[in-house]
Amino acid sequence: MGSSEPVPIAESDKRKKKKRKARATDSLPGKFEDMYKLTSELLGEGAYAKVQGAVSLQNGKEYAVKVSVSSGCACLCRE
Repeated sequence: MGSSEPVPIAESDKRKKKKRKARATDSLPGKFEDMYKLTSELLGEGAYAKVQGAVSLQNGKEYAVKVSVSSGCACLCRE
């Protein structure tokens, strides 16, 4: 049988931590409503979220924004 001593791992074999991607809102203080204006354009809709157009109030660029639908009920209603 072998010994129970740890086996050394070469520096190149170690797992590298993933860097967290920077988000547009990480460096900007304030609320979403102070930074963007939602448009009436609905780009897509799913069971738990919808994608809507938005315009940056800082630079006027258009963005797609995912809006999560949060409700107190997690059930399906049947009629």
